[in-house]
Amino acid sequence: MTHLPHVKEPHSLFELSWTYAQDAKFAIDVATAAVVDVNLAAVSLTGYSREELIGMHTTLLHPEEERERVMVEFRKATEQASSHPGFHIQRKDGSLAPVAIWSSASLKSGSRAILLVEFRDITELEIKEHELSTQNWALAAYASAALALGRDHTTENQLLQAICEAITHQSVYPLAWVGIAEDGSGKPVRVAAVSGSAAHYMDGMCLSWSEDEPNGQGPTGICIRSRQVHLVEDTELSAVYRPWLDLARQYGIRSSVSIYFDTGGGPRGALVVYASRPNAFEPVAIDVFQHLAEQIGHGMHALEQEQLLAAERERTARVELQLTEALSAMVAPIVLAMEMRDPYTAGHQNRVADIAVAIGREMGWTEGRLHGLRVAAQVHDIGKISIPAEILTKPGRLNEAELGMINQHAETGYTILKDIPFVWPIAEIVRQHHEKMDGSGYPRGLKADEILPEAKVLAVADIVEAMSSYRPYRPGIKLHLVLQQIEKDAGTLLDAEAVQVCLSLFRDKHFMVPGWIRT
Repeated sequence: MTHLPHVKEPHSLFELSWTYAQDAKFAIDVATAAVVDVNLAAVSLTGYSREELIGMHTTLLHPEEERERVMVEFRKATEQASSHPGFHIQRKDGSLAPVAIWSSASLKSGSRAILLVEFRDITELEIKEHELSTQNWALAAYASAALALGRDHTTENQLLQAICEAITHQSVYPLAWVGIAEDGSGKPVRVAAVSGSAAHYMDGMCLSWSEDEPNGQGPTGICIRSRQVHLVEDTELSAVYRPWLDLARQYGIRSSVSIYFDTGGGPRGALVVYASRPNAFEPVAIDVFQHLAEQIGHGMHALEQEQLLAAERERTARVELQLTEALSAMVAPIVLAMEMRDPYTAGHQNRVADIAVAIGREMGWTEGRLHGLRVAAQVHDIGKISIPAEILTKPGRLNEAELGMINQHAETGYTILKDIPFVWPIAEIVRQHHEKMDGSGYPRGLKADEILPEAKVLAVADIVEAMSSYRPYRPGIKLHLVLQQIEKDAGTLLDAEAVQVCLSLFRDKHFMVPGWIRT
């Protein structure tokens, strides 16, 4: 063990826990709100030495705008152990980091009362959550637009307008439009379709794709000439955007992406999407819209050639397949993000998916339906992402408040997934996977046929995997005992058919889940 300066070498288990804990720990005087002592992680997190931190008022650990709220939370914390979301630590160098904070109730130390407070740097978690949300809204817009491409449209305008509306409907994009490059004097760009809350931004807009025209020096003209994506990360800082800056300010536009498309020898142009914040278009979003621009070109080409209607139907099928694959691919980062927060249940959702799909296959379900069941099973606990990790991994019995938080995860999962246009009812399956046949489940107390068949199968698979696997608060239960329990609950709590198929899989067919370690 390395001996660090200014730190007394710990000897007892309690001293080791305090000194070398990964989370920053502060002992704070209840009467004065001053720091009494800190551990090494607190020194590392704040950039202050231990001597500098001792005696510091607790509010000075936070930026000025949070200090009044800090004192309000501090007074509440003296009454009971609690968590304090939404705060930042202010380091010695002035930089800020988002932190999750937990505090004990008031404790006696000699003649004075103290609070023990833990800080955890959640910068990396927020980055991952931001990346995940970016994927969600980009893919949701792509999904809606791809569905628009799959409908029957009799004119070019109907097709392009449907796509623009799909991109801007209930999304972070205030404006989307499609420009078609035309030949002739000045090489104008025709606005073929426009949609969004900032649609009037395009009123009277005259653009060109000619290098010799002033209005051809903007993002759209550059995009069409170069046949390359043109990104404006911040309209306030972009030289090429300067002629339109005042208008952009009026409509709250701060960034844009222009994406070239062509129709294989026919018309060509650009799909242009705007956002109300700078640096809004991360690589995943740009990639999504590049795929969408390609589909615009294919769609226009098909509309121009009646004799290729059969090819158009095939293209639509490919778009739907791409959409299904793209949305399904979202499952992997979601599962990874959850397993990083709760290592004790790593692999749980995938194992539940394997069991559920095996049951569904024995029940004769189609491959398409089984695919939807697998996706739902792989994200059925996504709602737990809102639950603090220390509750998910708590070794002891949960209190009533903590149980309440756990029981919210099905509804939270529905809220996260409901606006993503999966081709299966993923959000509703996730919402219902803790419902019971007799109405005693949650969150809505549904009964029997009110519960989706997929949710009934998922409930059986979830119980079998969870009971059989190790958890911090209990060892795994032997599989034959688990099977006895679901057999007992068949018809009352669990769907009788799903239970019977599950029993047959494990008892008669000796079904095994790859990588499943159970007692």
